[in-house]
Amino acid sequence: MLLQQDADIVVDLYSGLASFRFTGNDIAWVAVVGQPSTKAWRMLQNRLVRYVDAVARYGSIRKAAEVLNIAPTAVNRQILDAERSLGLALFERLPRGMKLTSAGEIVLASVRRIDANVDLMMAQLRDIQGMVAGRVRLVASPGLMSAFIPRIVTKFSATRPNLDLAIDVLTLEEIVQAVSEGAADLGLGFDMPRDPRMTTLASANQKLGFVVSSDHPFADKTTCRLSDVVGERMILPPQGSSFRNVLDVAFAESRIEPRVIVTSSSVELRKQMVHDGAGITILTPIDVLGDTDNGSLRYVPIADRALPRQTLKLVARSKGTLEPLQAKLAEEFSRAISTAV
Repeated sequence: MLLQQDADIVVDLYSGLASFRFTGNDIAWVAVVGQPSTKAWRMLQNRLVRYVDAVARYGSIRKAAEVLNIAPTAVNRQILDAERSLGLALFERLPRGMKLTSAGEIVLASVRRIDANVDLMMAQLRDIQGMVAGRVRLVASPGLMSAFIPRIVTKFSATRPNLDLAIDVLTLEEIVQAVSEGAADLGLGFDMPRDPRMTTLASANQKLGFVVSSDHPFADKTTCRLSDVVGERMILPPQGSSFRNVLDVAFAESRIEPRVIVTSSSVELRKQMVHDGAGITILTPIDVLGDTDNGSLRYVPIADRALPRQTLKLVARSKGTLEPLQAKLAEEFSRAISTAV
């Protein structure tokens, strides 16, 4: 209920009714009927809490009133009304001052805990608003995990110790499902299907190329033709996968029958086999970002137009709203994607 100054208000604070007048710093109870209830407890979290707290701290109504800069009679009246409302004494009246009763200690301790929790809540909300704390759930394709994603999130998390970041590796279908249903905040993958439940935040086309070991004959070339694959041992994705379908169409249009020795859905396994000299594979430059940086593998672009580029997309739920920290991470990924063309 919204309380307005200088107005008579009737509220259901108890099992019966209670009416009061809210005037300036005072809440003057006119009538009270019934037993203490949750709503009555909520009223104690108003100005009255300051009165009880001050009297408990300073041991007298007079000293509390001086600190609060209000009349001692107002403090005394509030405490007496609250005690009548609750049916319990909050203070013992002693010759040398006021002392909390057991009930008063429970009330004050509970209020202080609530105040501390509210302060913590507000601090956490300020952290979220200031983009130094919050939760982000990211789902992505396997090939992005070796270097592209780690580089971004490592730098991003370095200045955000309260960041709660969860990253999962999923298939394209699972990425679409997780993002569209709100199980993930951001999704990152190649050639994700268009879906009205998702919105694209950033995208970039990536040219496919041969990935070879550093001592392979292709390693020093600037480009290759798809036909150069003839006679090479190929390590490719499994048949039926979306990426393999793209490759098979390009091979068929170029009348090439690749020599496939191993198929695997694992990008890391294919790269490791290439590194070990078992054969060559086809990937995007982002897939081998860390490997080409350290010189363990080489990426050689394939010049054929028959081989389409792969589109890397960053997506979010179309009807959702990103929290500040989620939006900031999306901005970092968008910047990285824009420079990865």
